[in-house]
Amino acid sequence: MVALLAALQSGTAWASADPVFGFWLTANQRAIIEIVACGERACGYIVWQQESLDGDGQRKTDSNNPSEAQRDRPLCAIQLLGKFRNTGTGAWSDGSIYNPRDGQVYSASMKLRDNDTLQLRGYLLLPLFGQTELWTREPDNRGGC
Repeated sequence: MVALLAALQSGTAWASADPVFGFWLTANQRAIIEIVACGERACGYIVWQQESLDGDGQRKTDSNNPSEAQRDRPLCAIQLLGKFRNTGTGAWSDGSIYNPRDGQVYSASMKLRDNDTLQLRGYLLLPLFGQTELWTREPDNRGGC
C-alpha cells in the first residue's frame, strides 16, 4: 500500500512539473487558458477574457453549448481543453478542445515548440482535417475573470 501511494505521488509530482502547465494566451489574444494536471492527464480552463461582457453589459455565456442547461454558464472558468495524454518530449495527444463559438468538441493534440510557445491542433477524425494555433506563455492570469 505504501509503495502504491509513493508511486502515485511521484507521478503527480512529475505531472505538475511538466512545462506545458501554466497560463497560455490564445492565438487571437482574447483569452488566457490555464493548463493544469487532471490526474495523469492535462486539461485547461478559461481564466481571463479580453471581453468578458456582451453588448448589454452582461457576462458572456456559453450560449452555443449543445446542452440547453449549460447555455447560461459564464464562459470564464469553463473547461476548454480535456483529457490530454502525455506522450513524452513535450507532446500531448488524445485530447479534446471545446469551441464555444460553435459549441462543438474537437479532437486535439498539443506540443511545446519552445518553453514559451504551445502548438495546439484541433481536428475532426484525423489531424489532417484540422487547424493549428500557436499560444504564447503568460506569466499569470492578468487578474482573472
